[in-house]
Amino acid sequence: MKDTLTIYFDEGCGICKRVRSFLSFFDFQNKCNFSFAKDMNLDEASEAMQNRYYDMYSYDGIKIYSGYDSYMQIFRRLIVPFYPVYLLMKLRIVRKVGERYYRKVADSRACKI
Repeated sequence: MKDTLTIYFDEGCGICKRVRSFLSFFDFQNKCNFSFAKDMNLDEASEAMQNRYYDMYSYDGIKIYSGYDSYMQIFRRLIVPFYPVYLLMKLRIVRKVGERYYRKVADSRACKI
């Protein structure tokens, strides 16, 4: 796993834009790069390409993460003050609740394609 993470977000989604702005503010060490979902450069048949406007995807140069796992990777890299959040997110019960909440928010976006 590399230290820098490329985060792909829906350029037409208000929620995605606010999340990007929030995360950018706390990315003091420039560990996160933001890119539009339309600019993902993967095999067109891949799950990530098929669902790029449905879930948040991120890529560390080795592995592709989606949804809740993307947020875990983001918080892992934002040392202050979010690294403790990453550690909590790894707990089974927190992960279960977090994945459900992520899915609820992602499915309720008004800007879906």
